[in-house]
Parts: sequence; C-alpha cells; structure tokens
Amino acid sequence: PAAHTQQLAAYLTEKLAAADTEGKPHLVSKVQGVGVYLNVFLSRPETFRLVVRAVHKLGDKFGHVDAMKGKKVVIEHTSANPNAPLHIGNLRNVMIGAHLANVMNAVGYEAKQAFYVNDLGAQIGLTALAYSRCYHRMKPNMKVDHWIGTMYAVMNTFSELQKVGVNIGELGDACSQGQEAADAFLAAAVAASSTDEAKKLVAEYVDIFRDLRERTPQHQQLFEMVLEEMRQEPDIKGAAGRLNLSYERQEPEAIRIFRKMVCDCLTGVQQTLDTYGVRHDDFDFESELGWEGSNQKFLAIMQNSPYFVPQTQCNEQGVPQGAYFDFTKFIEDQKLPTGKRGYQKEYPPLYVLRPDGSTLYTFRDVVYSFKKASRADLVLNIICSEQDLAQ
Repeated sequence: PAAHTQQLAAYLTEKLAAADTEGKPHLVSKVQGVGVYLNVFLSRPETFRLVVRAVHKLGDKFGHVDAMKGKKVVIEHTSANPNAPLHIGNLRNVMIGAHLANVMNAVGYEAKQAFYVNDLGAQIGLTALAYSRCYHRMKPNMKVDHWIGTMYAVMNTFSELQKVGVNIGELGDACSQGQEAADAFLAAAVAASSTDEAKKLVAEYVDIFRDLRERTPQHQQLFEMVLEEMRQEPDIKGAAGRLNLSYERQEPEAIRIFRKMVCDCLTGVQQTLDTYGVRHDDFDFESELGWEGSNQKFLAIMQNSPYFVPQTQCNEQGVPQGAYFDFTKFIEDQKLPTGKRGYQKEYPPLYVLRPDGSTLYTFRDVVYSFKKASRADLVLNIICSEQDLAQ
C-alpha cells in the first residue's frame, strides 16, 4: 500500500543520512515514495566514477560473467550463397550474428560462429557452368565476388530467355548491330510469344540482357565471353543441373570447378567481412553433408516413415515429381491442432529429392540443423526476414 511505501522511503532516507561514508558522496542520492512505487535515485557523478573505475580495473573483461561456463553455442550467420557479393540484407545478419557471439562469450559460453556454404543448387550450378568455361580464358577484371556475381546474373538471364524461346546468340548479334536492330529483335520475339505472360517475360529478360551487356566495359567484356561460350548450349539449365549432380556425386572434375569458384567468391566475401572485423570459426560446406554420409543416414530414417512419398518420373498427372514428406497427412494422423489454435492452412509437402534423385536444399538444411545441434548445447540461426520456409 502507498502508506507503507512512504514509511519505507522515510526510513531509508534516515538511514542514508546517518550512514558514515567517510566524506565520500552517497551512491544513492535520494529515495522517494510515490504511490505504491519506491523510487531510488543514484548520484550520477558517483555512478560514473564507479563504472569508470570498474572498466579501468577489469579492462576487456568488464561486463563478463561465467554463468554459462562449460556450455557451447553455435551461431550460424551470413551464410550467403557463394556465387555473389554480400548485400545489405546479408550485412544486417552479419552484424546481429557477430555481436550476439560476443555477448554469448561474455556470459561464459564457448561461442562458435558458423558460415553454411551453400555450394549446391541451381544457382551455383549455373554459375559453375560459366566459370568452368570462362576462367581459363579470362581472369577477374573486378573484385572477385562481384565478378562471379555478374557471371551468375548473366547465366540466369540466358537460362530464363531460353525458357521463353529466345535464342541468346541471335539476340547478342542484334545488340551488337545497334539499338535499332535490338529493338526489332525484341518486337519480333514478343510477337512470336503465344501468351501475354510469355510476352511479358520476353520483354523483361531482353531488357535485363541489354542492361547487363552495357553496364561498364568490365561487365561487357565478361558478358561477351559468357555469351560466346553459351550460344551453342541449347539447354543451359539442363547442363548446369548435370554439372551440379556430378559435384554432388563427388566426381573429381566437378569438385575442382565448384571448389575453385566457391573459394574464390568466399575470398571476396571475406574481404568485405574484414571491413567489419568479422571472422567465422567454421565454414561448413553443404556438399559435404552428402559426402560424409549424413544426408543418406537422415534420408534412410525418412524413407522408413509412412509419410515419405518417393520420387517418380511419372506421377498421376503424367509428369516427373520429386520425393517429399507428406506433412498434411502427418498432421491429420497425429491429430495436431488446426485452425486458430494450430495449423491454419494446409501445410505444404516437404520436398527432399528432385525427380533425378539429387537432394534439395530444404532437406540439406534440415540435416545441417541436426549436425549443428550435435556439437553444441544451444544453436542460434540468424535468418533474414525474407525466409518464408518454416525453420
């Protein structure tokens, strides 16, 4: 009650006045009872003096405790695809992860910062395909991660143009002849498209093609090199997928290509991280989850589940389909809550294999999560807000 608070404030004020501080100022300058609240005021000069003295005495150990001594924590952050430079979204996660590691170390944890190197997948395969054709002919003419990132942007554009039926070699020739020829090519390609959506995509990717080609002399030099190598490749996406699968299967030539490209890109990324004083303790390569057998062990567990649906080259619709875990059936059978108190919409299947048997990144992420958990008491994943998949 308020009356008791007033009495307590008066009692403490009396004790403070009677206390012998040997001529030194009180740390507590005033005590007030306000309603049911007891407000204690500190002397700012004395507070600052004590803090500065503690900082001077403890140095780098100021604020450190050993409450979590003997415990281990893995903090995964950054983990940007190793085929492009960092962007501002990556750097946000870098700052959160690196500073969180410092905080965890300060309370006694043995904190390890992990970078998950996504060296598999469609994006990496596209980039590696161009890298394998161009690196021996042209050394990087810009910061290496920017060079590799440009290579990916070019390859993705070429692949998307092939999907909508545009011949990239003929488009490149038209662009070389000038704007009028390029505009005429675009008009003809749009007219040849059968749907409004296809027309929109043709216009969009031709515009990107021209922008990438004309950005800077360095970009144009790399662009023309990649175009020269790819103009005779009828199925860029397919060729990249085959190279990716060769890497996943540990074929020596594919390993040489991928590891050189990925390590080159990470060198550029580390140069950026060094600007902020950030160093990771572990670089965990996604590919090695398969090579060391972790993927297969986890897949065997899933395959024994009644909710696992294997891959097929011809599903009920007559098209290839990857293997997946049927979460909708799982939720139903386990009688897990749905609606406002649980899952509010149908949970999508967790696809784990492509129709060709290669693993998907969602599956490998799950395997990696278990691997991190096996080597720490606590795992913290710094994930950008754009990640919509359930973690």
